[in-house]
Amino acid sequence: MKKASFFRIMLFLTLALAGSVWAVGIVEVRGVQGKATDWRTPDTVMGNTTQLMTRSASGNDCKKSWLQFDLTELYAQNPSIQGNILDAKLTFYGAKSETGSKSYVVSGLNDSANLENWVASQLTWNNAPGNDINHGTALIPSLTTNLYSATIPVPVLNVMSETPEGSRAALTNFLNTDTDGKITFIFTAGSTTYLWNVGQPLEPILTLTYPLGQNLLKAHAPVPADDADVESSLSVLSWTNPEPNVPGQPIYCDVYLGTEPNRLLMDKVTLGNNISSVALTAANFPRFVPLTNFTRYYWVVDCYDQTKGKIDGEMWTFYTNDNQPPYNVSAGADQATWLVNGTALVTLTGTAQDDGLPIPPGQLSYLWERTAGPTTAVINSPNTAGTTVSFTETGDYTFRLTVSDSLETVTDTVRVVVGATSCAASHVFYNQPYNAADVNQDCIVDLTDLQTLIVNNWLVCDNTLEACN
Repeated sequence: MKKASFFRIMLFLTLALAGSVWAVGIVEVRGVQGKATDWRTPDTVMGNTTQLMTRSASGNDCKKSWLQFDLTELYAQNPSIQGNILDAKLTFYGAKSETGSKSYVVSGLNDSANLENWVASQLTWNNAPGNDINHGTALIPSLTTNLYSATIPVPVLNVMSETPEGSRAALTNFLNTDTDGKITFIFTAGSTTYLWNVGQPLEPILTLTYPLGQNLLKAHAPVPADDADVESSLSVLSWTNPEPNVPGQPIYCDVYLGTEPNRLLMDKVTLGNNISSVALTAANFPRFVPLTNFTRYYWVVDCYDQTKGKIDGEMWTFYTNDNQPPYNVSAGADQATWLVNGTALVTLTGTAQDDGLPIPPGQLSYLWERTAGPTTAVINSPNTAGTTVSFTETGDYTFRLTVSDSLETVTDTVRVVVGATSCAASHVFYNQPYNAADVNQDCIVDLTDLQTLIVNNWLVCDNTLEACN
């Protein structure tokens, strides 16, 4: 069997569950190592490296097999899968060329056994994790969990066998208790049977179905949303409970709250049937309420279902932040000016107010920037509330004021029109057309305009028939 781990995302689809239609993904994971052991040679590693065998016969002619999957890489790339598997099945190929169907039993090695670091090339009957070395089909109950039994119906080579539909919930629940990403299955005989892996593509495959997005089988849809910023006056946590496996049956929740993502360090309150909110009071969470400003809190809702048992919840978080952005931020009124002897100077007056947070209060910072107009404008004090700007070119300028209290920023803009003359600046600033009679566009209609009109049109004839003869 190949030593390298392998997984393949197969497809995405929708699944009708608990009255809702939601998206799921499916991934196939290939086994990384496997080995059969033989009671007749309890301290010897079996030489055949491709076969997974089970046998229960008279005397000590018995075999058991161990098969391991490594999901750590899958969980690293898709963290939401771990603990959130919706459905699972184990598929492999095998049979023995004998008459009659063959049955087998699949068990899982418990995480609590802390025995996942076994190596196939060193595995024997006597050192195999969880093995009852004095029994041909039994395992150590405290170290293993019986998952299901199945049958290979046709006694010919390369027959596919997979987890029966009715047994997949037990397999799925077992996988969702995994904490280290390594899964070991142990095969024992239900009758005289051989199972084996014959290599790609007929090697063992673990197929997992998992939710894309929130898992409706757990407490979900938290309020406040995961990783939200909230005010320290937040008074209630709420969520949506999972549907009970048996509709109408009770479902209870434990709610944990603390400042570290560790249930043992959190306060816990147990709620009644189908309650999906909890008040943030000192009675419920004495060590953490009232909430402290500028603090990250963690909370989790574990539910208990009559059929499924404990349903571990997701670890959610929120951050208390009473700070409000600077307010009444103003870059001042729009202005118009004009060049005198090739230069102009304007004063920009910024204003803002603050709520005194974060500490220390009153530490607003200011930044003036030119965002439109010729680049020759010079902001003389860009980091003060009020500043002056020097101009040497005409143009339609925009300046942006950014005010920050170190956590939040607010901006405002001001327009400054610089004209060659006050007349030019006025018309650009107000976007108004010149009077048609103001021929020289100096903002006043006078004899100069009349003279220009008379001179420019003196004795001009527009009689194209007689040419004014």
